[in-house]
Amino acid sequence: MKILLANPNATEAITEGCGVLARKAASPGTEVIAWTNREGPPVVDSFYADYAAGRALSRSLARWAPPPDAVVLAGFGNYGTAAVKEVMDVPVLNLAEAALAFAIPFCHRFAVLTTSPRMIPYTQDLIALLGLAGRCSDVRAVSLPPLDSTDPSPAAAEAEVLAAVEHLVAESAADLVILGGSRLSPYAARIGDRAPVPIVEPVACAVHMAEAAVRLGLRQSKLCKFAPPPGMRD
Repeated sequence: MKILLANPNATEAITEGCGVLARKAASPGTEVIAWTNREGPPVVDSFYADYAAGRALSRSLARWAPPPDAVVLAGFGNYGTAAVKEVMDVPVLNLAEAALAFAIPFCHRFAVLTTSPRMIPYTQDLIALLGLAGRCSDVRAVSLPPLDSTDPSPAAAEAEVLAAVEHLVAESAADLVILGGSRLSPYAARIGDRAPVPIVEPVACAVHMAEAAVRLGLRQSKLCKFAPPPGMRD
């Protein structure tokens, strides 16, 4: 089985970090192909960057040959996910879809920790788009250091991430926290045994869901919403 792990932004270090997490989570026999959207923005930190990433992502993945068995969009956002589902015939999912699907059976209400204050409304809108706003107790941010091309998830920020999780749980009554961003994902293993509630790491969730979709023969329906765009019907 081949899973294409597509980083919506153009930062190679984030691709590499997600690739490490994905390969750890993958089952024996699953090959993870990590790919960087070099025509996208360096980081998706706004609605503007989201749309810029989505256009480049959908155009590039539409030309991917031979197609993988599944595609994971390695970012906690939209990034034109629906457009990618339209142009591809294999199962496509993003980190947010997978993380929320895994979280729901194991909590009463979840909270999401994102990467900057300006991403709070973005993440709230994303959760609403996925139909789960009623189960979300809060979305808060932890400010990571400026993006470093060699280490996007520095160990020096570990204490801040853990403290942010603890405050989020204490003040929102959430009984599960989702790390809402590729840069946050590596902290799940570092703080998981000290966090007061279960921590959901989206990359692992997405890889396991992609594998399950392939084994079950599932993909996005092509009947209506995710039918190929009219210009691609030929």
